Amino acid sequence: MDQVKIKLIKEKANLYREKNKLYQERQKIVQEKVNVSRSIVSTVREKGNIVREKVNVIREKSNIIQERSNIERERDKIIQEKGKPFYDTMIQEKNVIIQEKDVTIQEKDVMIGEKDAMIQEKYNAIAEKNAMISEKDAVAQEKDVMIQEKDKEIQKI
Repeated sequence: MDQVKIKLIKEKANLYREKNKLYQERQKIVQEKVNVSRSIVSTVREKGNIVREKVNVIREKSNIIQERSNIERERDKIIQEKGKPFYDTMIQEKNVIIQEKDVTIQEKDVMIGEKDAMIQEKYNAIAEKNAMISEKDAVAQEKDVMIQEKDKEIQKI
């Protein structure tokens, strides 16, 4: 009887050790999840900064278009005062500036897309971590059941 009881107690101790290891692994996964979450926050901030830059570029572009519109309205006056070649050069310069702004906006769009992809990858990593945590919890619960069964066996003896 005592030997059976000792054997059951040893099995119970082993189950507790296994359960403890599972909880330690779970803690590591939770810490990884926290780190990924922090990384997401950082990436979202970067994305916000890029969006703000993009808004500023769009405002600049809008201002240039407005300025060009004003020049177009004063076209005849400018041509009379400074000549047609000056006017044409001025409009071409404005068009070049607008094209540069368009390229900048496109670059910002690409950067935002990349940030979105990074954020999605990080969300996927968190989902994987959550699944791993759930698995560890399920195994730990199974160990708890096994420990309770060992307790019942020990009490019977």
